[in-house]
Amino acid sequence: MQPLHPETTARRPVWMWAGAAAGLGLAVTMFLNNSGPRTPAAASRPTDTGTFVVTGAVVLGDGASFTRDDHLGCAGTGGYADVRDSAPVLIATAGGFAAGKLTDPRALTDGTCRFFFTVRGVPAGQNTYLLMVADQESHQYVEQELKAWLVSLRVD
Repeated sequence: MQPLHPETTARRPVWMWAGAAAGLGLAVTMFLNNSGPRTPAAASRPTDTGTFVVTGAVVLGDGASFTRDDHLGCAGTGGYADVRDSAPVLIATAGGFAAGKLTDPRALTDGTCRFFFTVRGVPAGQNTYLLMVADQESHQYVEQELKAWLVSLRVD
């Protein structure tokens, strides 16, 4: 049985076909990126965004690289003269940088000079982090190393 009045087929605009193709491509891409084995920990782990705090200690271990004062404090000398109380600590990434300063200089009984630092606002989720104390050579870290309890860095 044939209809009495044949229906006319409406032509769809090109933009509708382009939108449908883009939607299908997006769905296939999402499926392919999310397929594969997943462990429960990986499936439930939130993505790291935002910032975190790095705490650590800087050590001058060579007795010739620092001097002691009368209050059990210390400060760098010679090529390490810039390693002193309130010296800058910078952590740089492709996503930005954060800064802190050296504090609480102590000449320890083991013949070393130790400073503490805290750097707040370090961008999370970056591939590499460069940590630089005063004008000394920078050291490269990954995020897991910086999130450890205490980052220890010897600069001499």
